[in-house]
Amino acid sequence: MNRAFFLIPLTCLLIMSSGCSYLSGTPGEKPSSTSPKIVTASGQKQFWNDPGLFGAVPKSQQQAGDSVCARDGNGKAIGYHPHPKKYDGTYFPGGGYLCNMI
Repeated sequence: MNRAFFLIPLTCLLIMSSGCSYLSGTPGEKPSSTSPKIVTASGQKQFWNDPGLFGAVPKSQQQAGDSVCARDGNGKAIGYHPHPKKYDGTYFPGGGYLCNMI
């Protein structure tokens, strides 16, 4: 019985802390003036350094963003930035999308 009193709060704490860190990486209403950057090299699983730098996907670009994300196996576009950087510091032409990781 004493073990349950220890494990239940610990389990709740782990679930809540992982949920908070997952939800903190969502795009804002509009893109930041700071460019997000891919933090891994090509050929590896790529991640953006700060999803919060993205803004909402413009309605006129949602379909194109969804296509890009689906091609990469990442669901649909949930964020857009007009000037994101590649891992080497150069800019992606035409903007970039933040995809939901399903």
